[in-house]
Amino acid sequence: MSRFFSLVGVVLLWTACAVAQSAKITLFGGYSYINKDFSLTKPSGGFSGWNASTTFKMARYVGFVADFAGYYPGYNFGCTGCGQSAKIHTFLFGPQASVTVGRITPFARFLLGDTHMTTAADGIGNFQSFMSNNSFTYGAGGGADVGLTRHFAVRGQVDWLHNGFQTSDDQRTQAEIHNIVRISTGIVFRF
Repeated sequence: MSRFFSLVGVVLLWTACAVAQSAKITLFGGYSYINKDFSLTKPSGGFSGWNASTTFKMARYVGFVADFAGYYPGYNFGCTGCGQSAKIHTFLFGPQASVTVGRITPFARFLLGDTHMTTAADGIGNFQSFMSNNSFTYGAGGGADVGLTRHFAVRGQVDWLHNGFQTSDDQRTQAEIHNIVRISTGIVFRF
């Protein structure tokens, strides 16, 4: 948890520096969907969560993005005491290129950071099915903002993310848990 607060502090510091330099700031928040349950909580399918990011425009076409997301999959196998759940948080940072054409601002980005995951099974508080709770994560993606007003827009984005989680029993292949697609949509606030 202290890692989360440290990252939030860094983002707030960057925000203060960007405001002091009159840089443009974009805040995004919304719904997110991941196509695979890499936490191995559910037998199949993906899960929903939230995604938030801040982009600091450093030059006309280039900015720096801090991207955060949270997911909380759970599954009950149909009996009392036989469920499992996970808490997953991503902390990603990187460059973002964008160009505005009328009301539409398409963008592309590259992200590096960390994914923190804890899993639990009913009756077992911190069920450990992975070698580590943290994994270096990288990815790339893009999307577009459609302006509604000067300060508000709606966003659609797709990111490919790669993590390095290893199961304790090595029963899953890399393709099953390492490569995921994240789709997010929500509201953008521009300053």
